[in-house]
Amino acid sequence: MSEDFDFNLNDLLVEDQEVPPPVVLPVSVVVSETEYPEQEEDVGRLRENIQNQVMKDYAFHKHERKRYKEGFLAFDSNDNLVKCVYARETPTRIDFELDDLKIHTRRIKYINPSYRVKIVLSVSKDKTKVVLFGGDNKIVAKALMRANICIRKCVKGWHKTYETGFSQEEMQTILENFGQEIQYVYIAPGDNQKLQKIVERMEEGEIKKIPLYSVYTKFVGYRIIVSPFVLGLIKEQGIRIREIEGKLSFGAGIQITTRVSINGRILFYIPESLIGRSESAYNVAEKLYNEIISHRMGVKQKTMEEFFGGAS
Repeated sequence: MSEDFDFNLNDLLVEDQEVPPPVVLPVSVVVSETEYPEQEEDVGRLRENIQNQVMKDYAFHKHERKRYKEGFLAFDSNDNLVKCVYARETPTRIDFELDDLKIHTRRIKYINPSYRVKIVLSVSKDKTKVVLFGGDNKIVAKALMRANICIRKCVKGWHKTYETGFSQEEMQTILENFGQEIQYVYIAPGDNQKLQKIVERMEEGEIKKIPLYSVYTKFVGYRIIVSPFVLGLIKEQGIRIREIEGKLSFGAGIQITTRVSINGRILFYIPESLIGRSESAYNVAEKLYNEIISHRMGVKQKTMEEFFGGAS
């Protein structure tokens, strides 16, 4: 391989339509809310303060101890919404030929889709909701943590941050909305004695609860909800649905494989044929997400950063 040449990246550029996207692009969705009972009357000003705080503390830049840039960029805001991207640069190697029958090599830094997260902050008088559409779990967690740190810096008084999960009633509603197109269900025994039994025994002078059995069950297959046995077990009193995977309708004759977890996390598998030249998989995921949450009621669970006090 030869390195003796004048390298110009422009010589390697191609038209957009020549770059085929992945056949299926997985996009995860995570939601968090920060509540602040001392209401903010000027929502527009609060939204502007949060955006300025994010740009001040975590704008896309190279940290002195890091080799590559990381942070928030591509801001777009209006009224009570802030849309932006959290990304991290990564290196990649490219091999190419320059009309000399030799293989040349260069390493460049770029923004890998796996290390990019689309973020929507929705600001209101008493809470700010953060919705993240992204890839790698670690980069999603860091983007969420940093966004929430900036939100808490901008609100006054007492506040609480939660990742929003689904109640059992909501999971049942989501199950029904999938219709018959369900291929995976994960259930926990809850307090149903057919799958779990706990007895009390005296041990070392104390009454302790001892589990005799506890059965977690996963059903996998094609249209499994049509099975009377599966449907009957899911509808049993006390059973808890932890995860569902099926196909959601998206337009005429189009179905998208979707996994919904009780902790509020959603994963869409989006075919490249749905992604137009003027949009991204994140836009499609946002539309699907809005369809799902139109039925939710808002169960809250404390985020990990609440337990550890946050980090920068």
